Amino acid sequence: MKMKHHVLTGLALLPMFAHAGLADRGGLSGEISLIGGVVSTDSNLSTSSDPIKNSPLNSSGNSETDSIFGPLGSVAFTWGEGLNHQIFAGTTREDIAVGTIALEIGYKHELASGTQITAAYLPTVVSEEVWANPYLTDSARSETDKSGNAYRLQVNRIGGSPLSLDFAYAQTEIDNEQSGANSFSLSEQNQLARDGDTFYTKASYRQFLGRGLGIAPAVVYLNHDADGDAMSYQSIGGELSYFSFAGRNKIVLTAKYHVRDYDAMNPVFNTTREDKDYGAFLAYEYGEIFGMESLSFISLAGYNNTDSNIDFYNTSQYLFSLGVSYKF
Repeated sequence: MKMKHHVLTGLALLPMFAHAGLADRGGLSGEISLIGGVVSTDSNLSTSSDPIKNSPLNSSGNSETDSIFGPLGSVAFTWGEGLNHQIFAGTTREDIAVGTIALEIGYKHELASGTQITAAYLPTVVSEEVWANPYLTDSARSETDKSGNAYRLQVNRIGGSPLSLDFAYAQTEIDNEQSGANSFSLSEQNQLARDGDTFYTKASYRQFLGRGLGIAPAVVYLNHDADGDAMSYQSIGGELSYFSFAGRNKIVLTAKYHVRDYDAMNPVFNTTREDKDYGAFLAYEYGEIFGMESLSFISLAGYNNTDSNIDFYNTSQYLFSLGVSYKF
């Protein structure tokens, strides 16, 4: 199943409605979901778009619409006194929160204070197809692989409080990096090199406003240290989720706004890049369909936009999906 970054972020918020412990029973448990929908992407960087970028280069991309369909799944094994130890693997909802579908393998432990600590390895979280030279015009661009590894540490419900921290580190490699090739000097091409390390930090606080109602504000900081200074950046932003659950209905509405500042002038456009990212997501779950407690209907509608001072980097994405989820 082909997924684009950010398209399923809202689904990761649905665990807000889960029980407080690691599991409601010991032993094997898991979830299998089947989803289908459409995603429309307008981006010069997406390999779903036309491989030929027509002049002028500094212009927005063309919209492409793709269907998405396929399974998601995860499995966990929980044990220990108070069911406070758990190992897990699969394409979990927490994977989706990072922005793509990826295998996650990890261990979770709940302390006596109620603090939950999770350490995970995500071997494919940054993997996708990218353009070898995104800036090539009037001829077909070739695809190459973006790969790497990611590691994650989460500290949730610190001391039994509503405060949670999320840390991640990722290494990124472009197999056939050709950014600026045949058009710019070697030093300018080096400024465009995309290989690098990413450090991510998120602090969130969940506050109930009433029975089944609440908000979850969060602050997010990200630092990407690329081989090329023009590709290195720092990002800071805020997110706010409103959640409501009553009976079989569970709803989460999330809005986000991030600003991203790059370290050096981009030699392709003779400008230092500055981006503003914003989006909104609506996640919905309806439980116990067909009278089965383990079966749920899930849906997500979302919008994500990047507004850059360089038109080439402007992107937008719309999503609508429907599916069913079975927990065991």
